[in-house]
Amino acid sequence: ARELFDAIAATALPRLGEFNSQNLANMAWAFACAGCVSRNRIASVFDYAIGDLSTFEEIHLSQLYQFWLFICVEHPHLRPLEPHHVERLREAYVELMPRPSRLQRDVSAALSRLGWTHEFEYVTEKGLSLDMAQPTSKHGVEVD
Repeated sequence: ARELFDAIAATALPRLGEFNSQNLANMAWAFACAGCVSRNRIASVFDYAIGDLSTFEEIHLSQLYQFWLFICVEHPHLRPLEPHHVERLREAYVELMPRPSRLQRDVSAALSRLGWTHEFEYVTEKGLSLDMAQPTSKHGVEVD
């Protein structure tokens, strides 16, 4: 996979100006999921994106925030964004927070019946939503 993503990067990164916000967000997330993230790739994606956030749809800003969180966890030494840019991405993410599904509600109710007290749709300081969580014990449940 590394060779494929190296080839994609070699072709795509110099042409980021041709990308729309969806293309950019999808590419960033694909690199993250494949584990093919480097300082140059991150810097290229964010330098282009930050150039004019006003042209980005909220959903794509939200996806870039998820990419940013991935970078913070997997590559904490790489911090290419200013705090005000991170805040703008976080705002988009929080605004588009998904609505709980019936399955999530059913699982939450079942866990409650079993005696597992929790907060439903717990939101962390960084804006991440956990389907069910016990914040003090740092336990969480995600339902897909």
